[in-house]
Amino acid sequence: MPRLLVIIFIFLLAYYLLSKYAFPYLVRRFIRKAQDRFTQQFTQQDPTHSRRKEGEVEVKYVPPEATTTQYNPDSTEDVDFEEIKDK
Repeated sequence: MPRLLVIIFIFLLAYYLLSKYAFPYLVRRFIRKAQDRFTQQFTQQDPTHSRRKEGEVEVKYVPPEATTTQYNPDSTEDVDFEEIKDK
């Protein structure tokens, strides 16, 4: 019986120490690593971000202009409409 109480006491003491010191440390470390990875990924993605002034806009892609259009004003016809009155 006393051996069971000692095991329970050691288990509770270990749980208390882990929950009070080890788990918060591990969570802070995990969050710090995730933040560092995000910051590193952001700086690799857009290195010119820090050099631009606030409010400055940079366009990275300009689509090519269409060489032919489907609308030709010379080949269209005007359509006359008649008003139909409901009875």
